[in-house]
Amino acid sequence: MAPAGSGLNFADASFVDELRRRVSAGATVFGRWEGDEAEAECVAHSHDHSFHPGQVPGCVCYAASTADVAACMRLCRGRRVPLVARGAGTGIEGGAIPPAEGCCVVSLVRLTKVEVNVEERLATVGAGVLKLALAKALKPHGLLFGPDPSSNPSLGGMASTGGSGMSTMMWGTTKENVRGLTVVTCEGDVIEATRRARVRKSSTGYDLTNLYMGSEGTLGIITELVVKLQPIPKHRVGAVVAFSDIRPAVETVVSLQRAGFETALRCELMNAEGVLVTNAIYETTLKEAPTLFLEFVGDDAEAPWAQCQAAVAMARARGAAPDPLLARDGAALDHLWEGRRGCYLAASRYRKATGQQQLPDAILVTDVCVPIPALAECVSETEADFRGAGIPCVICAHIADGNFHCLVPYQPSDRGGAVTLEHRLIDRALAHGGTVSGEHGVGLGKREHICREHGDVAIGVMRKIKQALDPDGILNAGKVLLPGGGPKASQLHPARL
Repeated sequence: MAPAGSGLNFADASFVDELRRRVSAGATVFGRWEGDEAEAECVAHSHDHSFHPGQVPGCVCYAASTADVAACMRLCRGRRVPLVARGAGTGIEGGAIPPAEGCCVVSLVRLTKVEVNVEERLATVGAGVLKLALAKALKPHGLLFGPDPSSNPSLGGMASTGGSGMSTMMWGTTKENVRGLTVVTCEGDVIEATRRARVRKSSTGYDLTNLYMGSEGTLGIITELVVKLQPIPKHRVGAVVAFSDIRPAVETVVSLQRAGFETALRCELMNAEGVLVTNAIYETTLKEAPTLFLEFVGDDAEAPWAQCQAAVAMARARGAAPDPLLARDGAALDHLWEGRRGCYLAASRYRKATGQQQLPDAILVTDVCVPIPALAECVSETEADFRGAGIPCVICAHIADGNFHCLVPYQPSDRGGAVTLEHRLIDRALAHGGTVSGEHGVGLGKREHICREHGDVAIGVMRKIKQALDPDGILNAGKVLLPGGGPKASQLHPARL
């Protein structure tokens, strides 16, 4: 039986048997009907960290190599079975959710190769390597990979969605730190875009690396990456600064950006509700107020500390509390940052933390990114909008990028209101000249919104690229672009602000 109206087929027993014959001995294939373990594997691959409903796949293939992914791809195309690539499953826009029950999921978690080229400060890594595992492998070499999401995603997932995290002020986004990719095409062929990774410059041919970056597995499957590395800084210092209101906190960030502090690594924001639940869950003692988390690094101990003090002075000039928490070494700094990294967990226990009930909340997580001059107005308007609707909103933001995240804890009865407020947030970001996602990707959740962001002509070009590279529409079907022709941007009306 095929997914309704799609012209595609389900993975059945004959499909699974044939897949087992084609992949290597190191791969493992589960068919959903094959017992409790297989059923559990398929159910585990039916959802991600988003609030979108899951779909249980018909089979899951744990690939052990790029060749296994290629074999799976060729079979899926030959039988017209939808295929979804999956890494750590930490996405929050539904990008790794199967498009229909019965499709095939290829898991990349066993692609864990790490080869370090210390001389050229490059690493070749499998798509399944997790962020923290890479950091552990690089540490003995005195090196690190710059992008630092709060969660522990796979490198393939970071490349596929553009996830970047908390250190872009100094080291840039994931896209700027990937030098080359190995990609399995829809035909099951392999593009070795890694071959140019060691070359600092090239002006030949189309830039396939950046074509596949951020495409969320809809054009091909990334199996290997060559990434740029940085030396681990010798000195780290920082500060945690509280404000009475969120607007001067954000205005301080705008001033910091204009100051151009070259040792600034991280500048993060939590609103008062974020601090409140973090204190309750992590037993921290931060002031329950809008708070900036600042980090400065360098090989010279004096420069980071001097710029940290200058940043604190700028914050005080905008009304910050006179008693910031200061850290002159990495260990003390890590303790201060613990609460910021745990923002998602804290938000999921919002009502418990605030004494309202014991049941955990579901979480709607969304992000937008706006130009720096519009940042203070957009953030303060957003917080006021949620407050006026009586729905909590935990803001955790990579604020120096103009990128801020809203974590909305809700109970089932609140879901409609939470989604409406998210749509108003997106409308607001677009009105300020921003983007509907700074680093979470499009997935299922923001397909309609990118039509208004990019316009009909750009979306039309994207559809032509998709049609050319995946003519049968089997790759992560229904993600990024709305199915079919989709509505015109002019037919999509923003919510009333």
